Amino acid sequence: MKKSLELLDSIGEPVSQDMKEKLMHGSRQFRMSVHVTKLSSLNNLVLYSHWHEELELLFMIKGTAKFHVGQEKLVVQSGEAVFIQPNMLHSAIRVDQEEIIFCAVLVHFNFLSSLENDQIQQQYVFPLFLDNRRYPLLIGRELEEKLRLIPLLEEVRDLYQQEAHGYEMLIKARLFEVLYRLEKCAAEHPRAGLPGQSRGGNSSMLAKKTLAYVQQNYSKRITLSDMAQQVNMSPSYFCRFMKKQFDLSPMDFLNEYRISEAVSLLETTDKKIMEISGMTGFSNVNRFTEMFKKTYGCRPMDYRNRLRQSK
Repeated sequence: MKKSLELLDSIGEPVSQDMKEKLMHGSRQFRMSVHVTKLSSLNNLVLYSHWHEELELLFMIKGTAKFHVGQEKLVVQSGEAVFIQPNMLHSAIRVDQEEIIFCAVLVHFNFLSSLENDQIQQQYVFPLFLDNRRYPLLIGRELEEKLRLIPLLEEVRDLYQQEAHGYEMLIKARLFEVLYRLEKCAAEHPRAGLPGQSRGGNSSMLAKKTLAYVQQNYSKRITLSDMAQQVNMSPSYFCRFMKKQFDLSPMDFLNEYRISEAVSLLETTDKKIMEISGMTGFSNVNRFTEMFKKTYGCRPMDYRNRLRQSK
């Protein structure tokens, strides 16, 4: 069956209760996929927090976004790429009002693994998926000029879309070439000096637990103490944890999630603003309007009207 290069125009992918992405990337016989995401200037949220088993190589085609990957925060511009390790929480928000387009290549361990547990698998593939190897998280313009990863990823994208005879082999070859260039870069730099190197996500499970709690309970009244109790932290320590993990206070994080759910309802339903306010956990419609305007720069009804006019 002909694959299509999926063009997504949304603020986030569906996720499970522990924030694992539900979307299956590829098939059991071909465990990789390519997605292009295009976002208008109306969407401030680029990627909501989620994780998946696949490693992800994401490059910006247009625009600028601020990414959170584990505990790292980085601004990614067009012509730059991000290397996201498997099982790592990541999200992104808009930096300016320019249209955003990016391409994500997602690859499962089974796609790169060998039937025989050979040297390549032991020395390179296993460490990559077991979080034991540190490749640069951000491939900025200077590093990209040296590594030239984006042209390889663009070729993977085009091969995936076109499906010419034997394209599967070429995709695997190009992905191994990407990993070779990253491996060579890592070998040439001391661990502490590798550009954009990730520190890892030791707090990843606690962050996932917090995300799951918010996702399941955002429509109810939630206090700071309620959230802190879920991860057995004091409220003050939990505030520091959330600031370090997401660069937001716990309540700002909760409100951002509520607003993202409200946007989905504005886009996909004809429900009244007051009804959406109640469904997403805001105490009253004035508070909802205030928080929405803070995030999107306009009132909820104005946002809905703009969407209708753009169609």
